[in-house]
Order: sequence, then structure tokens, then C-alpha cells
Amino acid sequence: MNIAIIGTGISGLTCAYRLHQEHEVTLFEANDYIGGHTATVDVTLDGKEYAVDTGFIVYNDRTYKLHADDE
Repeated sequence: MNIAIIGTGISGLTCAYRLHQEHEVTLFEANDYIGGHTATVDVTLDGKEYAVDTGFIVYNDRTYKLHADDE
């Protein structure tokens, strides 16, 4: 079976991984990188390089409402 997966975030990549052994899978991504909101950032600290996984981070008012006015 041919399967199209839209988006290469964690869900799209997981689906592709699970399905590719028994099906023909094609991934479509609008960005020029894969991973969606997940990312690995290279950080240099004290002359040493580290790969830091940022995970799924989305900041917006709906999900992280500031309660400063409630005090």
C-alpha cells in the first residue's frame, strides 16, 4: 500500500518508521528540515560542544497563560 504522511514532526516520523517495513511510505514536509517542533541545537560551553534536544516546545498565551494579574 502507498501511504503519504504530511509533516515530519515526531508523530509523522513515528508513523513512517512503524509503517515503512510493510508499506511504501512518502513523507511530505513544508520546511527545509525534518523534526517539526522538535530540534537539536548545538551549544558550545567552556570550549566543549553539546547537542541539546529541545523537545516539543511551543509557547503561546493559550497554553502558558500568565497569572500576574491574578495576584
